[in-house]
Amino acid sequence: MSDLWRELLGRLSEDGVHARVVPVERLEEAVARAAAGLAEADLPAPVAAAVRDDVAFTLPRGVRPWRSAVVFAVARPLTRATLVRRGVERTVPVPPHYAGYAAVPRALAARVDALLRPARFAAAHCEPPLKTLAAAAGLARYGRNNVAYVEGLGSWLQLGACVADAPPPAGAAWGPPRLLERCEHCTACLRACPTRAIGGERFLLHTERCLTYHNESPEPLPRWLDPRVHHTAVGCLRCQAVCPENRRVTLIETEPERFDEAETAAILAAEGREDDRRGLGEATREKLDRCGLDYSPAVVARNLRVLLDA
Repeated sequence: MSDLWRELLGRLSEDGVHARVVPVERLEEAVARAAAGLAEADLPAPVAAAVRDDVAFTLPRGVRPWRSAVVFAVARPLTRATLVRRGVERTVPVPPHYAGYAAVPRALAARVDALLRPARFAAAHCEPPLKTLAAAAGLARYGRNNVAYVEGLGSWLQLGACVADAPPPAGAAWGPPRLLERCEHCTACLRACPTRAIGGERFLLHTERCLTYHNESPEPLPRWLDPRVHHTAVGCLRCQAVCPENRRVTLIETEPERFDEAETAAILAAEGREDDRRGLGEATREKLDRCGLDYSPAVVARNLRVLLDA
């Protein structure tokens, strides 16, 4: 590895960022591998159409050709929201990576760019299939639950990537994504999944049954989905919470953001409307951002109502 990349990765490591660098051509391989996985999953047409964007990718524009790709992972906290409705308080968790979902990867890409500038190179944020890229580059391993795990972080993380015009290191690691050894004999996540989306007969997730897929979607929740399985404002924590691999790391938890009765009512009022936040005050929007509920006002309102009604 060149001194440039060795120093850059060392600086990122000091900031708690785990990273790998590969030739930029590997991005096309990651896209092809992710697309093949989706095709193999044989998903129902509406589900396949919805997840197709996950593998869509184009390189950002640059004055000079991009030559390297950097994929990185950083620990993210569990955030929470305390809502007040009809005088009753309810605190709901938001899984790690929702808070700062867009801002954190862009900030890390900007950090890489700043570290490259003294050597007259540049970097730009990009969004390839991150789990596939991280696993093939040797940064992450897959769990049986199809979640990415990184040594020292478990699955409580956020992935991101950027491209750079600096030449890639020679002999950068690359290979088929690997499963955690523990998963070969462990079925904790399979047994904990509230919707049976993790199938023992195949590695790929049954996306059409995944709670996260449904509570992130603007489409109506399916009738077969028992309201009692909802436990987070968005996403799901069940498989990660029981995973033995995560017992080796500490999950950071932030203090809950509290929304009073009026704020809670304003948040819930977005259900069934176009996704906009004009009915929310600036202070409320900032709290939603901090706890990761800036995802989609209509979707978040629907999910929170299900939780509060239960």
